[in-house]
Amino acid sequence: MTQKFQVGQTVLPAHPRGANPSTYVIVQVLPETSHERQYRIKALSSASECVVGETQIKAMETEPSLR
Repeated sequence: MTQKFQVGQTVLPAHPRGANPSTYVIVQVLPETSHERQYRIKALSSASECVVGETQIKAMETEPSLR
């Protein structure tokens, strides 16, 4: 199984609770398990870290640059 996210990539919760979901960065890709890839993520707004499954996060969409 290939990984969807890379270390250093900024992600958001796939199903956020609230109007302003926290932003996270991938700090480690964990070894593959039988049901889905897992990642260690760190909140950018605090020092908290947690482990999430690949289906629990989504890539942060970049806003188009205004020139």
